[in-house]
Amino acid sequence: MKRFIPPCLLAVAALSGCSITNVEPDEGGIVYDAGMFSSTKFQECLSPSTRDISGPGDEGYRYPNGQRTYDFSGRDESEGSQITSVSRDGQVMTMSGGLTFYFSASDCKKLQSFHENIGKKYAAYESDGWTRMLQFYIGNSVERAMDEATLKYNWRDLYADPAKKALWEQDMAKLTNQYVAALTQGQYFERLQFIIRQPEPPEAIVNAQTETQAAQERQKAQEAENTRALTELKSLEQLAKVLGPQGAILYKAIQDGKISIVPVPTGSAVNVTPNNP
Repeated sequence: MKRFIPPCLLAVAALSGCSITNVEPDEGGIVYDAGMFSSTKFQECLSPSTRDISGPGDEGYRYPNGQRTYDFSGRDESEGSQITSVSRDGQVMTMSGGLTFYFSASDCKKLQSFHENIGKKYAAYESDGWTRMLQFYIGNSVERAMDEATLKYNWRDLYADPAKKALWEQDMAKLTNQYVAALTQGQYFERLQFIIRQPEPPEAIVNAQTETQAAQERQKAQEAENTRALTELKSLEQLAKVLGPQGAILYKAIQDGKISIVPVPTGSAVNVTPNNP
């Protein structure tokens, strides 16, 4: 991806002082005539998997070609950090993820324009320069788009509603594409698509939401217990009508295993012994 001008093979005297550009299969290249006695001017573009040998002083540059990514997860080696934006209901949401895009270094006119207007300024043919370029043009556009899109949704929409989150991602992709094109003054980055993890509200909001859900579950459990107790009470009332109050109590005690009934011969006394608690 970076400028590559190694010394020529000394054994090839005829090529002494030349410049060589090796373009990898996933790259595109561009060469400028920059000889000692001439002004620098565009010479040619190089296709992927090309090894170009140019004249003394000529300059060759290599750029990525095809699908690339902008990572804003905040992890080591990522291009950007996590992004925070405010929701419609005033909560600060933290987002992390990535953006895929297509950069066509095989389009010669577009590559020349990109190199002369942006690439040289950031040394984007170098790995570090490419990252700095992405941080400015892609990173700033993503942050602006995310701020604007997030204001359209409440925090619960983004945290717990997959359908709303999908619409939010579509909004961001559309806005990011517009802002990138405006910054670069050209459509160099195409087919933008977000891959974003679940947006996270402040920890206090998450804890409150968890406690609310727990309270709701406790309430449901209590309501179920109240219903069970009421049903049992109504059942006892019906038994009392049939067996009388004492008969109903005795029946319930037998049903719950609180007393034991011992069979005895006819005519013998009956002992009812309460179980030990």
